[in-house]
Amino acid sequence: MKNNKFDSRNIPIKDLHLWDENPRFPDKYFKSSEEDLIKYFVTKKELKIKELAEAIVEEFDLPQIEKIVVYEYKKKLITLEGNRRLVIYKLLNNPSLTTDTVLRSFFDKIKNKVNIDNNFQIEALTTDDIEQGLRFIRRKHIQSNNEVGWGTTERAHYNTRRGNAKKIEQTQIGITKKIKELDIPEVMKEKVLGPGYVTNLFRILDSSPAKDLFGFKLEENGELSSTEKDFNEKLKVITLNVLQKKDSKGGKLNSRTLNTNEQKYNYIKSISPKDFKNATNEIDRILETDIFGNENLNLGSSKSKKSKPFSTIRKYLIPKTCILVIDNTKINNIYLELRNNLLLDDSINAVPNAVGVLFRVFLEISIDHYLSKEGITLDKRTKITDKITKTADHMYSSKIATKADLGNIRKVTNKKVGLLSIENFHEYVHSTHYQPSSSDLKLKWDNLEGFFEILWDYLNIKSTSKIKK
Repeated sequence: MKNNKFDSRNIPIKDLHLWDENPRFPDKYFKSSEEDLIKYFVTKKELKIKELAEAIVEEFDLPQIEKIVVYEYKKKLITLEGNRRLVIYKLLNNPSLTTDTVLRSFFDKIKNKVNIDNNFQIEALTTDDIEQGLRFIRRKHIQSNNEVGWGTTERAHYNTRRGNAKKIEQTQIGITKKIKELDIPEVMKEKVLGPGYVTNLFRILDSSPAKDLFGFKLEENGELSSTEKDFNEKLKVITLNVLQKKDSKGGKLNSRTLNTNEQKYNYIKSISPKDFKNATNEIDRILETDIFGNENLNLGSSKSKKSKPFSTIRKYLIPKTCILVIDNTKINNIYLELRNNLLLDDSINAVPNAVGVLFRVFLEISIDHYLSKEGITLDKRTKITDKITKTADHMYSSKIATKADLGNIRKVTNKKVGLLSIENFHEYVHSTHYQPSSSDLKLKWDNLEGFFEILWDYLNIKSTSKIKK
């Protein structure tokens, strides 16, 4: 069937070739053999070859979810989109294509569950116009196909309604229902159950301390019950605290202060009847209504907003209150140097030029590390502005951060924004006359600190959860 400059057809895997100019491959792999290309693919853990292979085998009877895209060049069928899947199909047919003995054994074991040979056909869209094929690449890998992924609550709802929910998802749905039953503004319920907040909400309530202190029980009808007589009042306090990212005493409430069961226990235990009335008054204070009757929460007042200092009072770029947990040795060393070693005060020992250059390095390699951990591969010539945009888009679509959280990091990509502009960063490295001031560097960090906290908090939680598994 024709579609513009595309044909839709089924192609045997023996006739399909990997794309040696695939952005996943370094330049040195151009014109490499299929054996070398497969060898590279299977050594990249972030490509999750085994995980995808298991999913393909498990749901082999499911129609192909998306077609591969093939470029016909001099009678050769080159797979532009779908190289990862093609590698797996080829290995399921012939595990000896990999020299990795462990992986070969893995494919030897699972290939017996499916019927694949050289003539196994894959649905494909083919074109003899490379630019048409690359349109698919841009749509999927540069624009992420404009998809918005499901968050924790949506996934739990789906599994619950399908009757496949795990106990943790049933508990989360129960908590969600309790939040929705609270006597608080609807805008608060929507916000705390949305991106940027729901993770910490569940971190507190879906924990052993919460189950013990509140006496949680999942009833046969799926409802969550509690033996705590003041549960609703305490839940209201917790909701407010999560939104304001601080406890009732003014201390920080985030992934670092809720990292252990002891921290969660102490926080929940600290909620007292005195906090009930204070929470009600605080909700009234932060709730705003516009002329059209729409309700909104003012979470950015001076009482709850982090101060951004313009002065040069602190001695280093990164304040001592900013604690990032970084699992990469080099990036962590740079972070510690900027936080503890490189002076940025008004003394003759201050090194603003060195700090400016290293700040620029810290920004880019943090972005690179995030993209790598998320399995997002870009061309090595990709500019830092495009890397930042790709990271921000991914964090937003994955509900890791909100639009507000990403506002300042997006300004870095805008040449018209002075202090935060990437051009300003570039001058630290390339200009022969421009020298950053200590106060400008600190102000720039203050504006980007929130982004770095979210990025590294997410990567740390992700890394920790993998270890626990």
